[in-house]
Amino acid sequence: MSRRPALLTAAVLAVAGLALSAVLVREHAVAHAGGTSFCAINEYVNCDKVAMSRYSVVLGLPVAVWGTLGYGLAFLLALAGLSSRRRREGWPAGLLLVVAGVATVAAVVLAVISKTAIGALCILCAASWLVSVGLLAAAWRACRPAGPAVAVREDLALLGERPGQTAVAVLAGVALVFLAAAAYPRYWEPAAQGGVTPPPPGSSSGGPLVVVVFSDYECPACARAHEETKALLAGRTDVRLAPRQFPLDSECNPALKRRMHPGSCDLARVGICAEAQGKLEAMADLLYANQAAKRPVAELARAAGLDLDRLQACVASPETEARLRSDIEAGIRIGLKATPTFVVGGRTYAGQLPPELLPARPAAAKP
Repeated sequence: MSRRPALLTAAVLAVAGLALSAVLVREHAVAHAGGTSFCAINEYVNCDKVAMSRYSVVLGLPVAVWGTLGYGLAFLLALAGLSSRRRREGWPAGLLLVVAGVATVAAVVLAVISKTAIGALCILCAASWLVSVGLLAAAWRACRPAGPAVAVREDLALLGERPGQTAVAVLAGVALVFLAAAAYPRYWEPAAQGGVTPPPPGSSSGGPLVVVVFSDYECPACARAHEETKALLAGRTDVRLAPRQFPLDSECNPALKRRMHPGSCDLARVGICAEAQGKLEAMADLLYANQAAKRPVAELARAAGLDLDRLQACVASPETEARLRSDIEAGIRIGLKATPTFVVGGRTYAGQLPPELLPARPAAAKP
């Protein structure tokens, strides 16, 4: 592969990386708003589990946003190489190699973290890791015939010949990163919007309104509200519920001094794991309907179509405990006193349906 095809390949791979990163940015926001990703296939191959982990955000930005910045820089460098004049024929393959090398090292680190610390695999992330490796190979080929070391040294020397322009470019890049970190909505922080994870960017304009609901599977009022909201939202696409767990049981909820609903912490964990398998709605229907009958949870899980082995492993996992703790802490921060509590745009509705869920009243007829 000669230099130009190598640079063209690098540009195509950078565009692929940008596309993957853009999808991952969206999926990260959706997961933190209570949604379920299309690539949450099972307990291990689960993009939501990766997105909800503490490793998904680095230095104030989601890892996917860093990927967007890195692949964007790689694309600009490849484009510069394709359009460079002959007297700069080697430019900037060396710099492209450095960027691709950093991306590949980051990919390896993230793969190890995904395997050992998170215990789940995001297939979109894995695809971006392969893109980074391919980008490194293309950049390496673009450094021929001088070789990688010479190409990097020559590119750095060329930057040194124009210190003013180089300094401006570096400062502009640093400023861009700081501005992105400062302006990007921190929807993953429980304290955001009064302690509740806000909807993903764009959900209030052009997307469905996200209504966060804190509930307890042993709460009779929650069971009634569950049925009411199902009926009200049937066929509607303008509103989406984001379920949050707030069991009224001191076993897991530090806001309570007694066990109002014993066993509700365990059911909350089951609900979180049902969500991970994409079966939350079916499992929630059965759990709420089971308040009087008290059928075994395993029986309900089979009826909901859950994989029991994965469910058992998920319920005992530290990630599930962390998610439950995060939901409870979010409820505590907004001063939640009862379930169900709905949150819309920072406004709370305890024990009552928010007006956004109610059907619009017909306009009064003019006399």
